[in-house]
Amino acid sequence: MGKYKEYRLNLEEIRDSLKDVQRNFARLSEEMLMRREPLDDRIIDNLLAGYAYVDQLLEDKVDLFTLKGSDHILELNHIVLCGLDERVRLEFGPHILETRKRFSRGIGQILAWYEEKRSKSAYKRAAGVYVLEVSQPQLFLEGNHRTGALLASYILVKDGKPPFVLTKENALAYFNPSTLIKYKHKKKFLDMQYYLKRYMKYFAEFLEETQDKRFRRKVVPPDALK
Repeated sequence: MGKYKEYRLNLEEIRDSLKDVQRNFARLSEEMLMRREPLDDRIIDNLLAGYAYVDQLLEDKVDLFTLKGSDHILELNHIVLCGLDERVRLEFGPHILETRKRFSRGIGQILAWYEEKRSKSAYKRAAGVYVLEVSQPQLFLEGNHRTGALLASYILVKDGKPPFVLTKENALAYFNPSTLIKYKHKKKFLDMQYYLKRYMKYFAEFLEETQDKRFRRKVVPPDALK
């Protein structure tokens, strides 16, 4: 019998890809619909810490999309913005408090949507969560795109697919639609039933077409070795 396969994140390959985007960011930004904050070392370090946190969540078999598990979604946002340094978090205490209040108002819709779509493909679920988070009203005060990329990666890898990782090849196809999504409102009927559904379809196809197996690693559970 074949061994049961589980996958985790290849953090070294992810780091190399983000650094590659950083080196090419000036050129890429010339074709972006909106000026974006450059990928400086702090942003990359925090993103890598976020990917490592996702990796641990997968190791611990945490279900993020439950009321209890959703605390980890909030933590992912704290990580992409502040990293793991408690001193930095203390400095941003008021911002973190407001973020938690905003999160508590918005997470219910995403959890309900995800529960309804659990039977759909990982690509569709990852795309839907991303679009719902980034569209208005956004789930967090800041860092929605980065947190959304981490949530998409969690959904994909949990299903055996490679995580979503920014590359210089997929950057524009990711950034430009994300900019447009930011200005659509999920509580407006036309936006939700037409525009956001189109973006969900787009990102589901994008995630599938740009998946890269170098960003995942195979692990064999101990009980599979018996």
